[in-house]
Amino acid sequence: MPSQQSRSDFTRDMLLKAFRQSLLDHGLEATTLATVLTETGLSKGALYHHFASKTELIAAIYKAESQAAIARAVQQAEQVATASPLAQLTATCTAWLEEIRAPDVAAILLRIGPAALGVEAAQRIENDHSLALFERQLARAADAGDIGSIDQPLAARLVNALMAELAIASLRKRGQPLPDVRGLILGVLKAMESGG
Repeated sequence: MPSQQSRSDFTRDMLLKAFRQSLLDHGLEATTLATVLTETGLSKGALYHHFASKTELIAAIYKAESQAAIARAVQQAEQVATASPLAQLTATCTAWLEEIRAPDVAAILLRIGPAALGVEAAQRIENDHSLALFERQLARAADAGDIGSIDQPLAARLVNALMAELAIASLRKRGQPLPDVRGLILGVLKAMESGG
């Protein structure tokens, strides 16, 4: 017999999946709590047990989408033959750009999430995952001697901002090859090492 926690987790997951699919199929404005409740057969009480509002539900979807895209990019980068931490960083960034090109991922992370949550709130959620990852990867690169003495927190923020801009640019140029992510990141880091 399933535990109360597993039933609660199942209900939460059902709400997230149904709401996400409705957002993708019908858009932000047409997706309402009432339509998702009708579709899932769940009660308002079940919904409000997990989420206080439509915005809170979208924030949870956005966070899950962000975490999943980054996790898939990290996993793909770990397939890179080299053990260089700097190569891992650039491979992760390239893999993430490929992830963000998937229509559903792009819709949630670049269109629906920022529209519903506001650009700053969406950026804070994304930064919780990406910025911390870049900080760890840059620290490992410095420890391995891959990069010189630089302001690592600033470098992480610059790489993070570069990736956000590249994501938007790559969507505009869908179907075209990705830019040289590795070269761009190495250029930023080299400029920081030389102080210029």
